[in-house]
Amino acid sequence: MVGERERANNIFYSQRPSRVDGKLHKGEGFMVEKKPKKKEGILRKEISRRDFIKTTAMGAAGLGIGSWLTVPFTYGAEPPIRIGMFNEYSVFATEYGYWMGKVAKTAVAKMNAEGGIAGRKIELFDYDTKCDPKWAASMFRKMVLEDKVDMVMGSIHSGVQKACFPLAEEYKVPLFSGGAMTYEFTGKDAIPYYIRNHSHARSQALAGWKWAFDNLGKKWTFLNADYAWGHSLAREFGGLIKAAGGKTQDIFAPPATADFIPYLQKVDPDTEVLFTAFLGTAALGVLRQTVEIGLHKRLQRYTVICCTEGIGQDVVGKESIGAYYIEYHPRHLDQVPKELHPYEMAYRKACGVDENGREIGNPKVTIAGSHMYSMWIYPYQIKLAIEQTGWKNRNNNADMIRAIRSQKLKAGPWCPIGDLVMREQDHQGFSDFYISKVEPDLKLKVIERIPKEKVMYPSETDLTKKV
Repeated sequence: MVGERERANNIFYSQRPSRVDGKLHKGEGFMVEKKPKKKEGILRKEISRRDFIKTTAMGAAGLGIGSWLTVPFTYGAEPPIRIGMFNEYSVFATEYGYWMGKVAKTAVAKMNAEGGIAGRKIELFDYDTKCDPKWAASMFRKMVLEDKVDMVMGSIHSGVQKACFPLAEEYKVPLFSGGAMTYEFTGKDAIPYYIRNHSHARSQALAGWKWAFDNLGKKWTFLNADYAWGHSLAREFGGLIKAAGGKTQDIFAPPATADFIPYLQKVDPDTEVLFTAFLGTAALGVLRQTVEIGLHKRLQRYTVICCTEGIGQDVVGKESIGAYYIEYHPRHLDQVPKELHPYEMAYRKACGVDENGREIGNPKVTIAGSHMYSMWIYPYQIKLAIEQTGWKNRNNNADMIRAIRSQKLKAGPWCPIGDLVMREQDHQGFSDFYISKVEPDLKLKVIERIPKEKVMYPSETDLTKKV
């Protein structure tokens, strides 16, 4: 019902009809502040590692956004900082949308409980992309023109991101990528108002090709989804394989393919590595059907973790045993580097995630752990930039972007994945990768850690003078 509110400390979520078509749509709405009753000064200090771990350890069962205890303080006279967000909450890729949204809301609630940004409250406006670029662009415009947001973050959909590029440039509003993997977005198609702190097809290829080439085989077949992401992976991996003297074959199938047998029958008989890239049920189908026809006995199966993010390996099934994945952050806590455990454990508790990468209280739900961290780190990057530059409003967005694109974050409470380096020329972030194998108990076991320095390719563009 329109007007229903879901309380979360000093934040509540409210739905309202869209001014685009006058109707209420799933996922639309906004987070606004509930006025504090007591004024007791401004909490401005950055939380320490010890305080962070102590705070996020409250409650052994894990915490959600409603669990942060409100710190009594008074926000200054300046208006709230408004952040827009959209994710895939319906239609397709909802496993991603759920976790991207949950993590972002948790991060914002926590940051508000600690004093906001420069003593200003954060308001989060949240919408559903419906996996529709045209619709998502209308939501971007709505957030900018009606909700008056200062920046927008979210969405793993490359088509959604691309559709919003002209709007980000027109309104000079930063767009923080939620997980779109098309390399060109920080390559030849880069724009000054786009920022990406996570991996993409080129960095994934640079992280994963050499180990697999040396250990799995030199003759590869790519069976990928027939759209930008699938083609980008085949192109980036394939180029490196061929340059090293290997052999490649490309096969593309519709993203929602159910019957892969006709495509698998086209795989060259001498193929040593079968690389697949699909999402959702198609990703499960292609893996299972390699077993049905016995392909798994004569070749190695390799893919990116995107294919089973938000899906437990028990759901994928025993057919995944022996398959190799490129992870951007380990799913299982005991596979995370030991030096990151203090930060990782606190981050998981905050987001309600257990040691096996499942949602606390709902163990059938598996995290999108190699993607959702971006939405935990972005609010912190924004906070650092605003407090560094003295940012006041959207008129100062260029200053904020210049600050963010030069950040070098160290592993810590707000960067649990380890050190993260942003690059000024293309606004691309770099962090470590992991090669993992599905064990007989269906656990993803890390067998190789790839340092970020090995995936820092030369930039194809220079945005330093374009903001």
